Amino acid sequence: MDVLVVDALARGSYGRRIVTVDAIGAGPRTVAGVLEQLGIGVELTTAETVLDKPSMLEDYDVLMISAMSVDEGSVARIVKAWRRRRGRRPVVVGGPISSDPWFLARVGADVGVHGEAEPVVEKLFTEGAIDSGVLYKEKLRSLCGVAYREEGRVVVNKRCPVMPRRVWEKYFPSTRLIRGYPFYWAARVYVEVVRGCSNYTIPRLEGLLPEELLPARPVPGCAYCSVVSLWGYARSRSIELVYREVKELINQGVRRIVLSGPDFLDYGRDWLVEPGPLVDPRRPGPNLEAVQSLLSRLSSIPEISSGEAAIMVENVKPNLVTEEAARTLGRYLKGTPVHVGAETGDQRLLEVLGRPATVRETIEAVRRLRRHGLRPYVYIMYCLPGETGRVVEKTLRLMEALYRAGAEKITAYRFTPLPGSALGKLAGRKLDCLPNHPVKLKAAEINKRAKKRMIGWKLRAIVVARHPRLHRWVAYPLHHGPVVLLEEEGLEPGDIVDVRITGVYSDRIIEGSMLNMVGRAV
Repeated sequence: MDVLVVDALARGSYGRRIVTVDAIGAGPRTVAGVLEQLGIGVELTTAETVLDKPSMLEDYDVLMISAMSVDEGSVARIVKAWRRRRGRRPVVVGGPISSDPWFLARVGADVGVHGEAEPVVEKLFTEGAIDSGVLYKEKLRSLCGVAYREEGRVVVNKRCPVMPRRVWEKYFPSTRLIRGYPFYWAARVYVEVVRGCSNYTIPRLEGLLPEELLPARPVPGCAYCSVVSLWGYARSRSIELVYREVKELINQGVRRIVLSGPDFLDYGRDWLVEPGPLVDPRRPGPNLEAVQSLLSRLSSIPEISSGEAAIMVENVKPNLVTEEAARTLGRYLKGTPVHVGAETGDQRLLEVLGRPATVRETIEAVRRLRRHGLRPYVYIMYCLPGETGRVVEKTLRLMEALYRAGAEKITAYRFTPLPGSALGKLAGRKLDCLPNHPVKLKAAEINKRAKKRMIGWKLRAIVVARHPRLHRWVAYPLHHGPVVLLEEEGLEPGDIVDVRITGVYSDRIIEGSMLNMVGRAV
């Protein structure tokens, strides 16, 4: 029996990634790793590859797809291609898309995996629900964490309990199958170090939404986020497991590693409160001994210590960015971006939404990160419920304050209600939102200004390909950042080069000239 795992994350309706094209998430490799440990034949590919060459599906007996809610259109197209070639052979879909189990009927898949995938995937194959490319639905009735179609209806089984840390650590993501991704050697490859979130604050939505749109029971976490409902409380993987995965990926040719989690500064905090769960976003403070031990261990990898590969982190809660935390991150991650969630400039709305940090803490977090050599990126959300003209004005002022504090980029994104979140009942409703929202326009303007501050910087980048329209080389900064356009001739995909920033092409793209050739990623 051979299984194909397809990464359809962030592919939207058309099977193509439009933004963050250089990111490879951890979920599909995690699922593939479960099958590898079971001795099942498995390969990993992308939605683009399948839709461009659907004949490849004929080589497999089971299809597994990882996707988000916004990717439903792409999932439906992949399932349709599978049915044409493999008939009724099983299709299993997991990831955030499964927080709304009724998607199964809309896309024509057989099984949805909701919650943590590893134990569910393992039982699907070890307890006989999927055997020799056949789905036995009677075996699904006793399995937690699955939804499935039966006699024209969708059956939703109860969610599996959150895996304790020691159970989670018995699974290991595939590193071999990273080669199923085009440009894996230039992409940011995510390695999960923290799963779940410590913010179990209950949002206070009573004055924000009419009663019929309030959740039936309290939903902890930021009101717009589904992390807690999907993955539970925060847990940290051991240093040795993270080291092993990063080392193996680098041996495969990966050069840009992101240590992922809803909040990197939750790393090791759960160890301080065991055997209880970590459900407080503020206390205890960061476990800097654990953070330093992890980063020090990874920095000992020769390719990282020599500058041929880079490690980064993604998200941190502003309220955990103490002076010492910023100093520790700067010691090992200098020159890399760190994302901070601000969301809105209105303190009252932050409290209503269940955010654990204040506006003041967010500004101070940006200052501290910048002071210690990091490059703060800040998330701002617009068209949130409760957004008034006054809220927008406060948010615009906050964005300027963040720029002055040292924010290198403002990522403005439109509120989208997610199933499983406290605001989940808004999903499917028409929400008014200006196409040229002032927050969106302000972010573009600030980002262009911020990029002008980069002129004259030196950075290291990986050459990826010729831009099809601009006819210049596209390169990704090793430590992440805006795409770089290079004029030089004689370059090849995979070249690692040192670059000086010479200009700003747009709010997303900068221009540079090569200083010298460093080596090759492939």
